Amino acid sequence: MRGAEEIVWPGGEHAFRLGIGELRAIEQRSDAGCAVVMMRLLSSQWKIDDVVGPIRLGLVGGGMSERDAQKAVEAALDVASPYALAVTSAEIIRRFIMWETADRPGEPEAGIAAESN
Repeated sequence: MRGAEEIVWPGGEHAFRLGIGELRAIEQRSDAGCAVVMMRLLSSQWKIDDVVGPIRLGLVGGGMSERDAQKAVEAALDVASPYALAVTSAEIIRRFIMWETADRPGEPEAGIAAESN
């Protein structure tokens, strides 16, 4: 899985990461797959736990303690609406279930193999 990524959001700038454990926790708590939760967030059909869960779990996955992550989410809810945080939550999920790789099909171009050795 991918490493943590710095994300600027209404709660500040923090490291977020959703590993397999965090993704499974989202699925268990929402009774839906991560892609379904992301689509609910993007289509304004979310539940409040769809919004706050991925943010809190992403902060914990990024290295923050459970307590500090909960405080960060609560502080963000003081300055931003759940509707605004739904965008942040969807982006956090998106970054850890979909991404582009540097993988190139076919044979490597001349010089590329030599650079990686």
